[in-house]
Amino acid sequence: MAAYLLVEILEITDAGKYGQYINAVKSVVEKGEGEYVVRTDRVRPFFGGRAPVRIILIRFKDTESLDACFSSEEYRRIAPLRGMSTRSRAYVIEED
Repeated sequence: MAAYLLVEILEITDAGKYGQYINAVKSVVEKGEGEYVVRTDRVRPFFGGRAPVRIILIRFKDTESLDACFSSEEYRRIAPLRGMSTRSRAYVIEED
């Protein structure tokens, strides 16, 4: 079953470092056979309060592929850029 990673960027605290992260992470996701469904900063609240400043949704064929991608050495090298440049949350969503 497909698995998705939903990322909410709540705040960008360092645009330069975040830009470096964005440039590097795309190839890691593609190498891990992930497919970007949406990447946008055009987010508005529908209900429940404030919207994040950016949303990213990535599809993987299964949770094993998702976990392998984001636990890879290549991803671990760039992950600090995201941590230093944003306040964010991420969720794994599995299809039934």
